[in-house]
Amino acid sequence: MNAAELQDHLHTLEERLFHPSREKNRADLIPLFAQDFQEYCSSGRIYSRQQAIDDLMASSPRNATISHFYVTVLAPDVALATYHATTALHTSHRSSLWVFRDKRWQLLFHQGTIAS
Repeated sequence: MNAAELQDHLHTLEERLFHPSREKNRADLIPLFAQDFQEYCSSGRIYSRQQAIDDLMASSPRNATISHFYVTVLAPDVALATYHATTALHTSHRSSLWVFRDKRWQLLFHQGTIAS
């Protein structure tokens, strides 16, 4: 996969996780989380894989957009995605660390920070 294809692929995966209500079956999103996934929320709370999945399964549709999406390849099987997420209330800066494991890209770490 070249850099442009990887950027498009990871953007698609981020969109799926960002808008789980658009999925026919949200459970299809669970394999996107690495077993050792962690998230640092903009609230300061730290989520485990199971907590993130529980939130994903119960979340309501959100009116939000992703912009300024950019992928930096850190190693052949590691990529950092950074972007802005915008809602009616605020914009946040987001970063996701993706790893290629078990023949697929998996989200290992995510952090969101409210823009000032």
